[in-house]
Amino acid sequence: MNFLKSLLLATCFFISKILHAQDQDAKIPWLECKGYLKDLESLSFSNGLSNVYSSNLIHNRLNFKFNFSEKFIAKFELRNRIIWGSQLKLIPDYGKYINTYEGYFNLSKLWINQNALVLHSVVDRLYLQYTFEHWDLKLGRQRINWGLNTIWNPNDIFNAYNFLDFDYEERPGNDAIRIQGYLNDQSKLEFAYKPGRTKHTHIGAFLYKFNKWTYDFQLLAGLYQDDLMFGGGWAGNLRNAGFKAEFSYFHPKNEIAKHSGVWTASFVVDQTFTNDWYISFSSLFNSKPSGLLFGGPALFDSQLSAKSLFPFKISLYAGVSKSFNPIFRSNLSIIYSPSYNTLIAVPTLSWNALTNLDLDLTIQAAFAENGSNYQTAGGVVILRGKWSF
Repeated sequence: MNFLKSLLLATCFFISKILHAQDQDAKIPWLECKGYLKDLESLSFSNGLSNVYSSNLIHNRLNFKFNFSEKFIAKFELRNRIIWGSQLKLIPDYGKYINTYEGYFNLSKLWINQNALVLHSVVDRLYLQYTFEHWDLKLGRQRINWGLNTIWNPNDIFNAYNFLDFDYEERPGNDAIRIQGYLNDQSKLEFAYKPGRTKHTHIGAFLYKFNKWTYDFQLLAGLYQDDLMFGGGWAGNLRNAGFKAEFSYFHPKNEIAKHSGVWTASFVVDQTFTNDWYISFSSLFNSKPSGLLFGGPALFDSQLSAKSLFPFKISLYAGVSKSFNPIFRSNLSIIYSPSYNTLIAVPTLSWNALTNLDLDLTIQAAFAENGSNYQTAGGVVILRGKWSF
């Protein structure tokens, strides 16, 4: 109840300040508010088409930005979800499954956790930011994105995410401190530290970025939970195509000689053509994959880590998209892995119906070998409407 009362009071306070700020057109409002409201209707299937389940998701987000001065700001962003339907039965205790947020502080609330109904709220951004001269300091729950690629990011050691989870555009955040120093126009030094709830979950690292030979390079090294790690990446062009790559190596920090490490690496090549066609190719290598084959809701809502961005040793991606006009777009993504001869297809149709209203239809279907049979490993069909404000 204390969480609910605090949330209601804070919301009332924010709304009153927004109304006050609207009268200050000549100045930057000290408080800005944005957000959206989504409705997702979905059907999931497993074991071929013998088991079909339905669910509905109401997804609301509120983003608040406090402009205390040009150098000092704060952000508070809240995510609320109501989920119901028979699909929740595919993952036992689904409410607790989505309530495992990677943060030092408990800023989430599982209001309802029933077999076919879940109501969940989480604060996934809450930080102060101070900028002075060539330095930038952030303290609190924030997104630390060190990845360069668009599909798999071995360098994203703080906030690894599943790119199939298309409904979470903001991506998760972590409770951390981040210091960025801009050495000159082409180089930057950065330090970030995320305290863990146990001695096995701390993450801290340095990142150095620089430009050379028209390419942007980065190097990073530090502590990742129970491992020492280092990595790097680059972003540039191969003629008219974009070319990005990342790699990371993780090695247990205790008894180093007795253990072997884990390599993970990825690259992506993409190009946009004059007739609004866009194509991309990517691959991921993991020297110690989990080998787990997922399906159903977990196909796009699974928990990942920087050491295990996908279940397989080798994963290949191809994507193509086309804008037919300013309001209608189509996309097709294909992922293939030799492990279990796995194939995942993700076609999407998107329509910008009104200025602040978007509709899209997405299918995520996985197929894999099961013994001598090649069958559906699971999937979902999702119709989503999004109103932004």
